Amino acid sequence: MPDTVAIDLDRYCVFVPSDPFEDHVGPFYFRISGDASQAGSVHCVLPTEERHGNYAGGVHGGAILTFADYALCLVAGRAADGGTNSSFAMTVSIAVEFLDGGRVGLPLEASGEPLQVTGRLAFARGSVTQAGRTIALWSGVCRHVARAKAMARKDEAAPVRAEAAPQTVPADFELLANASVYSRHIGPSYARKEKDGASLIQPTLPHMCNSSGVLHGGYLMSFADSAVTRAAGLTTGLAPATVAFAAEFLAAGDTTAPVTTRVEVARHGKSLAFLRGLLEQNGRKLLSYSATIKLRQRG
Repeated sequence: MPDTVAIDLDRYCVFVPSDPFEDHVGPFYFRISGDASQAGSVHCVLPTEERHGNYAGGVHGGAILTFADYALCLVAGRAADGGTNSSFAMTVSIAVEFLDGGRVGLPLEASGEPLQVTGRLAFARGSVTQAGRTIALWSGVCRHVARAKAMARKDEAAPVRAEAAPQTVPADFELLANASVYSRHIGPSYARKEKDGASLIQPTLPHMCNSSGVLHGGYLMSFADSAVTRAAGLTTGLAPATVAFAAEFLAAGDTTAPVTTRVEVARHGKSLAFLRGLLEQNGRKLLSYSATIKLRQRG
């Protein structure tokens, strides 16, 4: 396998208008060739660097989930608007299966196939690859709305966000000082061990938002992925790695308050654990998720 993969990024675009979370963990690039309603017409690239790393030195599952979400929204959204970027795609649900680990330093690539577009929804599936290896498979559903409408909602909500109160963390939560490079790059998070899992909390910051001004779906899944691996590790004492993750987006979040999640380890054995959780903000349910975790001995 080569140590570098040559991709001419001058032939690609970055998303316009600017997307704070994608700018923070990216940049992400895409190119559309031919008819956007056809399979393979959208090609996405994420150059990986040290900040994308997990404990083992590979690409963090949250970074792969964010990239899969990015690809889903581009493949589905551009199929919905014919490649004109006039619609704004919002993920309704997504499922990702991790087939192999990603290496930091090599670019991730993603492409997909639009399956169906209706008046409000778009369905698509695809894959994430690296140097010819399939890293993950993804499928999902997006809701598409007029981009002008989404941006107008952002402007209306701006004064409310500007008046947000300082965010605090309960005293019985412990700072995850040993979090992965990727998790620390996003922002500090705090955990509390529970009898059957863990609870986590993270203050929200402006760079966690998407271009419409609400919390980015990739950010929410990154936090949830960190939560399930943390809960699995605390409960079993073993080293966790996500092999499957599914999420349903219930409501939009903002940067006025921390996000919290309670993760339950529904069942675990010596090699696998099954977890589920709910991510909330001020008691409002934002994300429902479940995960299958592979377990191995530490060290």
